[in-house]
Amino acid sequence: MNDYTKGWIRSSSWDSFWLLSGIWLTFLFLMLDSAHLQEMFYATGVFLFWISHRFSSFYLAWGTQAYKPLRRAMKKRFVFFPIFITLGVLAVLYIPESVLAFTFSERIFGLLMIDFAWGAHHFAAQHYGILRLYQYLRKEKSTPSTKKNDRIFCWGVGGVLIIIAELLHGTSFLQEKHVLPNLLSDLGIEGIPLLMRFGTLLVVGSTLFMVRNAWLENYSLPKILYLFGIGLMAVAAFQLDPFQFLMLWTLQHWLAALGLATHMGGNDLKHDEKHKNVFLKKYSDKKFWNPWPVLICLCAFSVAMTPFFEIEAVSAGALYSEQVFPALMKWLQNSELYTFLVGIGLATGFLHYWLDRAVYRFSDLQTRKSALQLLFTSKI
Repeated sequence: MNDYTKGWIRSSSWDSFWLLSGIWLTFLFLMLDSAHLQEMFYATGVFLFWISHRFSSFYLAWGTQAYKPLRRAMKKRFVFFPIFITLGVLAVLYIPESVLAFTFSERIFGLLMIDFAWGAHHFAAQHYGILRLYQYLRKEKSTPSTKKNDRIFCWGVGGVLIIIAELLHGTSFLQEKHVLPNLLSDLGIEGIPLLMRFGTLLVVGSTLFMVRNAWLENYSLPKILYLFGIGLMAVAAFQLDPFQFLMLWTLQHWLAALGLATHMGGNDLKHDEKHKNVFLKKYSDKKFWNPWPVLICLCAFSVAMTPFFEIEAVSAGALYSEQVFPALMKWLQNSELYTFLVGIGLATGFLHYWLDRAVYRFSDLQTRKSALQLLFTSKI
């Protein structure tokens, strides 16, 4: 029995590095005692994987032959809404204050609030989507209770409890922007550790429940490991230093998105009639196509474009592009392009959330057909 028929999307090694990265990243940050080494590692990840992951779904939608029929059939989803989102963000930033009575900072704050809410949902949705994908590989049909439990676990443990942990640490975006109060001052120093321990126990109990059910129902090892990885990262949210958790949480998200997208992009072929039936087979003994050209191109693009996209958060300080390209970042901050770059940075984040849903919308038959051609095809 090969890796594919055991329930791995590509192989045990590929899935373990990219999709199950939450496990090894957690242990890596625990072993790296030096904050300097951790930050160097994260900075490398930012340049290689941040923008490459953001454009990964765009690449699948517009750079692959398999999605070409879908683009033509669903122009609202793949053309008109992305244009509307981009122009809408730029309009919010460029409309004069005489027409829209909010300062530039207030408009940025409003867009960041949307980004915070949509981003939290997006992270949880990614976890749910990967769990459903592993479920599909093992058992094409699953009970409604399994879907419900997966959804509750992803949005509950991988969403709500993560936000609660950040609130308890006093590092939530909502607290930094004074939307919510700092709980340290409200609950006192003594109350926070107790809530941290309670949150940790809640995560551990929920994770054990999910892993036990998956084991009893004979689900695949990759799905069980992914459930464990979500739980492990959620425990880290309560127990690790907040910045350590931020590095862990974002890197896992980027690696999982990029690993899946480059696997699919590497499998893309120009379809013809003799290939169609082979592409739609669920299993194959032959090797997948090479993902490395897609991965290298996306990562090279990410390294080149990170300074231009990081300008949207330049006021926060301690940005990696400022340390690597100080002259460029200073010029961009004082450039007439500043507002435009901030708008594009925010808009591409929203577009990533939107297109990720569009290319992985398995509830739609035509989308599922396009995605499965790239997920499970083989080189022939």
